[in-house]
Amino acid sequence: KHVAVNLASALERCSGDTELLTQVISETFEKAKTEQLQHIRTALQNGDHAGAHFHAHSIKGASATIGFDGLSKAAKALDDLVKGGTVEGSQPLVEELQEQLDLACDYWDRHTKAIANALERCGDDQELFYQIAKEMVQDVIPGQVESVEAALRDADAGALHAAALQLLDAAETIGAAPLIDALRPLADSAAAGKLDDAAAMVQCVRSEADGTVAYWNQIEMEG
Repeated sequence: KHVAVNLASALERCSGDTELLTQVISETFEKAKTEQLQHIRTALQNGDHAGAHFHAHSIKGASATIGFDGLSKAAKALDDLVKGGTVEGSQPLVEELQEQLDLACDYWDRHTKAIANALERCGDDQELFYQIAKEMVQDVIPGQVESVEAALRDADAGALHAAALQLLDAAETIGAAPLIDALRPLADSAAAGKLDDAAAMVQCVRSEADGTVAYWNQIEMEG
């Protein structure tokens, strides 16, 4: 299921400081998982719409700040209901909020693991890793995305497969988990000569590549 995330905007709010971003996101998710969701469920069971409003509103604001727009939207839907003075019809909204939180946590886990794997390939030299990543998002990845799109326009499955694999290698090099996830099904489909769903897949690749470039451009702001 698609996770609506804008880490570039969250990183901008942290002035390009990835350590600060990691700390804020980790603390936000931990609080939501261990405290706020349970408080919301308890409040709703007790008909306490004000208590549910307090915690849903908190999740809404915090998740928007860290760029997890899907989670913020789910919290807003529940918040909008309970702040009107009722808890009737809240159960499906709570379950959606729980699902979005689970998806957000999984997304963040995959992001951090992909970054760690990429950093390990650079001998855990963060300065070198950042240098390579910045160069790739500026000079390599945009051209590779264009090659993917050109192969699709030509309806050339072989060229699409080759271009997708090249971009996948670049994405793995810089630890771009969402881009990796978008590319793998495209590469598999092209390898099998299937282009029926390729347009939607390529559009997803373009979106994730743009997000990856925007994210690393914020890291460039570090002093």
